[in-house]
Amino acid sequence: MKTQHSRVVVVDDDAAMLRAVERILAPNHEVRGFSSGEQALESIRREPYDVAIVDIRMPGMDGFELTRAIRKLGKRIEVILVTGSVTDLDEKLIRAIEERAFYFITKPFSKAVLTSLVAWCLEMKRLEEERDDLIRRLTEDLERARRYQQALMPRGLPRAFGAIRAASAWVSSESVGGDLYDVIPLGEERVALMVADVAGHGVAAALLVGMVKTAIGHSLQERLEPTAAARAVLETLEPLNKNRLVTLFLGIADTRAGTLHYLNAGHPPALLWGGGREPRQLPATTPLLSHGIRLGESPEAKVPFAPGDRLAIYSDGLYELRDPAGNEFGRERLLKSLAAGRGSLEAVVSSVMEETRGHAAGRPNDDDLTLLLAEVSKG
Repeated sequence: MKTQHSRVVVVDDDAAMLRAVERILAPNHEVRGFSSGEQALESIRREPYDVAIVDIRMPGMDGFELTRAIRKLGKRIEVILVTGSVTDLDEKLIRAIEERAFYFITKPFSKAVLTSLVAWCLEMKRLEEERDDLIRRLTEDLERARRYQQALMPRGLPRAFGAIRAASAWVSSESVGGDLYDVIPLGEERVALMVADVAGHGVAAALLVGMVKTAIGHSLQERLEPTAAARAVLETLEPLNKNRLVTLFLGIADTRAGTLHYLNAGHPPALLWGGGREPRQLPATTPLLSHGIRLGESPEAKVPFAPGDRLAIYSDGLYELRDPAGNEFGRERLLKSLAAGRGSLEAVVSSVMEETRGHAAGRPNDDDLTLLLAEVSKG
């Protein structure tokens, strides 16, 4: 019985050798034989083949030239080069490697050697096709995860939420990171401002981002407390893998009270500035969120957030962005750029993102880049 879909092309100007190879392979493969490289190449252009067994020394197009022509066609055909001459074997072997032949053998060869080589060629081709199919499916999954993650982000920014105005930037990594940000109105005078970072990349991280957003959103509808929202995230993580980690900065801006009531669970410190005061960092108030890790004794804090004040919340991907030499942008540089920003929130966001892009100089970001800015209007 012939192996399913296995087609072998044999090229040799020696008619006796051509018939011998065809007899050896015909019981298990569909075999086509040609006496010249030109004839074989024409057939290869029109028909699919899996393996080519090619004699090196032929009049007209030799075996090396035919192998090169096959590669230029872009077809996945494994080539076994054959030589009947024992002279200059090293040179021929080097040429075979340069032309990316699968194997190089000398005449005479045994039936066992030939059948084993063809079988191995077919196995390698199968594995390569499986690899390509896996890469294709993973790429499609990542693209779906990226679209899903993008759909979770708030739309319509920059915009005003009462006296609070917000602007943002988010750039997904090629491997799809786990960043999430949101601006959630809580009545006429309160607005929740949030940036979270789920450890990991890919589809699993994107799905967990959606679960975290849902948990926080539902919690804030019931209780306007950052700690309650953090506990809701912990409950979401409870049945999952113990290695699932989430950092979170969640602040509730109250424009009537002029305060920002916040929780920072292992997230990079937010930056608060304005009103002529020195910029102030808002560091972690409790450990990151994960299975088995309890919230700190005082997981929340409250600071003034008055008209003219600005708040910047960001993910670590923004300051860990590397240039082509591997140097990070740096958190201190990021904080200075934010505090020195002039003009509207949109202008500050644009300026900071442009500076980070300039630092990367075309190098792809390994992690999501997230920046959320908010300010209290002066009237």
